[in-house]
Amino acid sequence: MIGPNSLWHQPRFLALWLGSFLSALADSAYFIVLAWFVLHLTHSPGDLGVALLLASLPRLVFMAIGGVVIDWLSPRAILLASLLLRAAILFAISEYASHGLVQVLPVDIVALMFGVIDAFYWPAQSAIVPFAVSSSHLARANAVIQTTQQLSMVLGPLIGGLLLQIPQFSVIFAVIATTYLLGLIAIVRVQLRTVNGGTSRSQGLVAGLVQGIRYVLRLRIVLFLMMASMLINLFFMGPANIGLPTFVQEHGWAGSIYGYFESALGLGAVVGGLAVGVLNGMRGHFRWIALTASGVGVGLAATSLVRTWYLGIMTISISGLAISFTNIPMMTYVQTIVDEEMLGRVMSLLTLMSVGLTPVSYALSALAIHRHLLSPQALMFGGGSIVAILCAALIFQRDFREMENHPRWQQTGLEKRSNGRETLL
Repeated sequence: MIGPNSLWHQPRFLALWLGSFLSALADSAYFIVLAWFVLHLTHSPGDLGVALLLASLPRLVFMAIGGVVIDWLSPRAILLASLLLRAAILFAISEYASHGLVQVLPVDIVALMFGVIDAFYWPAQSAIVPFAVSSSHLARANAVIQTTQQLSMVLGPLIGGLLLQIPQFSVIFAVIATTYLLGLIAIVRVQLRTVNGGTSRSQGLVAGLVQGIRYVLRLRIVLFLMMASMLINLFFMGPANIGLPTFVQEHGWAGSIYGYFESALGLGAVVGGLAVGVLNGMRGHFRWIALTASGVGVGLAATSLVRTWYLGIMTISISGLAISFTNIPMMTYVQTIVDEEMLGRVMSLLTLMSVGLTPVSYALSALAIHRHLLSPQALMFGGGSIVAILCAALIFQRDFREMENHPRWQQTGLEKRSNGRETLL
């Protein structure tokens, strides 16, 4: 039931959700169109690899510094600037394409610029939620936004495919740019509450970054979660994104079947996000997260053992379900216990740690398959099993078992109870 105190009756959240959804939808469509455009120009998978590399490297270089800038300005200012720049860049490439662009260099520059923007955008996306909703709605707000982003990963490629039926790439890029502008218009309506004791701009980027790192080192549980996230991504991302398509190909299944696997992973995450929202972010049941996190690896390992594709899309959906049951509660927890003036830097470092080893995971997985060190099945089973074991072992870590005893987490729980029975989403 939707009551007057529900999340959807908070105008700041509604505008934030709409802007986030439009931006995520445009992102998903953009990457599909970019890949196809590069292949259209060069017919070279190597050139596509270069473009993807240029899009990913700036995130590693600038993401930590981006957190300092977020704390200097505000997450809202960073989101607005990011959306405006994305739209401007795509309108520019649309103009180039309308004049018969035949060189891949401008496209590589676009990929590089988007990578730089992403280094600021994604931490700001995570940092803005606590300033847009009350603490009593934070878990459900994260659940809704994360679920919507997962949904965009299902819908975005479909929209990208439909756009690619348009013969003029200039029109396609203009449509995606317009979608970014619509997201910007929505975010403009988001008015955040002020931050007490904001970060001084006279401090300097390096000093601000060092302060953020020292802050995380003192916050043991956040440091522990960062390290766990880094290891999980190392053993999951490569086997899932390199091993799975090769596994599908070796079984002689069509490319559309691989699309079904990816859709099942996304839909599993959507269902998981909805369930986490109903369960209020797993508050009071964080010990179960060790089990749900294990499901990320279990789903991947089980998929490697299937002999029929329709059974495989069922098992891979377990990973998607478990991702939401793990990521959303952890995101809400970090947003709750971290000082507001440090939130941008902490979210940047957390995002950096989670994606930092992704290129390494891709490279090792590709090398293992290319050199016939591991079969795709063995890679998926081994990576999934390691993730399952690492996550199950979380329950033996004292900081993890006692994380809900943090004073700020306890305080928000008391505030929620003092407000009476909450209304569902």
